Amino acid sequence: MRDNNGKWRPMVAGLLSGGVALALACGGSDTTTVETVEKIVEVEKIVEVEVEKIVTKEVPVEVVKEVAVEKIVEKVVEVGPSDARYGGELNFAITASIPTLDVHRTTATAAGAPSLAVQERLFAFDEHFSPQPLLVDSWELSDDGMKWTFKLREGNKFHDGTAVTAEHAVASWNRWADRDSFGGIVLDFIDEVSAIDELTFVFDMVESTSLVLDALSSMGGYPGVVMPPSMYNIPAADGYEEMIGTGPYKFVEWIPGDKLVIDRYDDYQPSPLTASGLSGHKTAYFDKVSYVVVPDINARMAAMRTGQIDASEIPSDFVLDMVADPVIEVMSARTTREGAWLDNVEGVFTDARVRQAFAMAYPVEDALAAAFGDPQFWNACPSMMLCDWKWGGFPEGSAGIYNTQNIEGAKALIEQAGVTGAKVTVLSAEDRPRFSRPAEISRQTLERLGFDVDFKPTDWATQTNWREKPELWDVFHTAGGGFWGQMPLANSSLQKNKYWNKYQDETGEMTTLMGKLARAMDGDEQLAIVKQMQVVFWRDVPYVPFGDSQAFVGKRSEVAGMQAFQAFMNVYNAWRK
Repeated sequence: MRDNNGKWRPMVAGLLSGGVALALACGGSDTTTVETVEKIVEVEKIVEVEVEKIVTKEVPVEVVKEVAVEKIVEKVVEVGPSDARYGGELNFAITASIPTLDVHRTTATAAGAPSLAVQERLFAFDEHFSPQPLLVDSWELSDDGMKWTFKLREGNKFHDGTAVTAEHAVASWNRWADRDSFGGIVLDFIDEVSAIDELTFVFDMVESTSLVLDALSSMGGYPGVVMPPSMYNIPAADGYEEMIGTGPYKFVEWIPGDKLVIDRYDDYQPSPLTASGLSGHKTAYFDKVSYVVVPDINARMAAMRTGQIDASEIPSDFVLDMVADPVIEVMSARTTREGAWLDNVEGVFTDARVRQAFAMAYPVEDALAAAFGDPQFWNACPSMMLCDWKWGGFPEGSAGIYNTQNIEGAKALIEQAGVTGAKVTVLSAEDRPRFSRPAEISRQTLERLGFDVDFKPTDWATQTNWREKPELWDVFHTAGGGFWGQMPLANSSLQKNKYWNKYQDETGEMTTLMGKLARAMDGDEQLAIVKQMQVVFWRDVPYVPFGDSQAFVGKRSEVAGMQAFQAFMNVYNAWRK
């Protein structure tokens, strides 16, 4: 937990007691790089060999000639553990059913996890959130900042054998940018994206911006992966049940509600860069990886201890116990912004006064404690973005609204809006306790405010489908971290009519400030704009943020090379000892 000055209390350090280390998010020493080039030169020489055979009658001389050809062969030699790393299977537990195979359609991490091994971006963030080329080989920016030119690496293929071309990169970019809020912002700076030859494509700009590489690397919102041609004519909002990519693993089967299976892709062409974050070299050591749906927390943790499951998210309730288990290694993953998302286009929350009232009455610490237990795993703060990020942790705009638990003031606003006693539908994803427990707090708060609450227990996969239909809900609970939580331009919940809350930005002020932030180059200017955005945020309350949580993941100790980066763990570059 953090104090009011924005500092995390050092209680998590207690997890290290007893000689058990809690690994850092990007820690670990087992890496695989491709950096040694060995030149093999085979030279065959012309050799004359005189062999004198002495016999009684004749002395013949044999001349043996060998025709020579010089060959030069270059090969890449992998540096790292021996080839004994290859083989076997990995079982990765996911906490909820995968709602769709099309990650341009969903932000669900259950779908995003296998996608990271199967599909790839043009660029990807390293562990420091710096964009690094992945499918791209080289790029340049014109002196006036009005043209970006990108060249793809040669030899990349989709898993169906189709060679990746610049046309594929352009079509995938357009499909993603039309769907994603951050992509939509960057589109406003672009005149045209076009392929100019087999491997080269260009961004012709109408206005220069420094956001292009961040957009090509984006991991907040919808993953900007390169899709196969079968996807291009299908709108991302509709989705398509296919997962074909260019990554080190290929899709094998999906049994909804049960598992998704991927196998090593033998024709994969890895990046030459060192692995870092989501970028760099990837090697598929396991023959097969299964993403197994195990919603029950107790069953999931028991399966990890017995070896039926190799890796999974670790709920805060189990962190201390799992750290003490010698066969389990626990890693801190990321901080996420927890909250209640409100339907801005249908029902009672179309009125900003009612959204304010709900925020004003909400006991955020009760919700965080219900979801994460021990205060060392969560932190209540009123900022629009992650509390411990450069654009979070300050209170602008929140006075009198955030965590005041002012029931009478909230009831007055609801009465002004004329919706006292109205029906409110709350979704509760029972297979995700971090969301179902705050849903109960929301139900209690709404009932205290006089609403008729229709509380609908469901599972996470169903909730992710229902939230697409505004008529089916008024409140649901989720969280966002990583680039989404750090960069306001990547936070789709702040974009007009984007994420499932469908924020309307009636005054247009948030949209205007987004545009200013996208053009601001100075850090002080950017911070001032973000603070202005936060004032608008607490006036409009597009959703109700509670605070931040610390997420943890874990793996069995015999699995090497697996690390945590934000919400994800890599299954490539990992092997069984």
